Amino acid sequence: MRVGRIRRRCKQLIHELALPASTDLQGMCDAVARHVGRPLHLVPMSLDGVVSGMTATTDDAFWIVYEQKTSPWHQVHIVLHEIGHLLLGHDQDPAVTEDALKVWTPSVDVATAMRRLGLTMGLARHHCYDNLTERETEILGTLLMARVVPPPPGQEARLEGQAAELAASLGPALQHVRKQIRESGGRPTEGGAGVL
Repeated sequence: MRVGRIRRRCKQLIHELALPASTDLQGMCDAVARHVGRPLHLVPMSLDGVVSGMTATTDDAFWIVYEQKTSPWHQVHIVLHEIGHLLLGHDQDPAVTEDALKVWTPSVDVATAMRRLGLTMGLARHHCYDNLTERETEILGTLLMARVVPPPPGQEARLEGQAAELAASLGPALQHVRKQIRESGGRPTEGGAGVL
């Protein structure tokens, strides 16, 4: 697909969101939630370079996890990239989710891990997307960026309820993946754990 065609498709999606001229990140999430028919929750946490962002899907919501130890502009960019995947309908193959969970939780049965985390088979794993899909997502994220005003530095969101539970569940998995990367000399091991 040519870049011009991708940009036209992305602009059409933005038009369908009926966004104001500018909004904050929560306003963007609210507009996208209306479009996709499911709430979006933001989960800032320290990901320490394992990933910069990912999306988990539960039966009733999308949970966008993003790196909190970066600039407000970069945080917005990460979240908008994840939103781009949702808006563009980049569905996940259940086998890919199982592979991801086997890497993240090797000592736990995949079905048990998913049930405990409350996840459906929609755990985003970006390296399974092809270059065209990522290019399309980046174009949409960049176009959305023109509409979002980032929060001032030091105005971090507090995690409560299910978002705090999700972050607590992901913490040990991230430690496991970081250990794998260190042991492999900085290279992700089989399954691409470092590129979610």
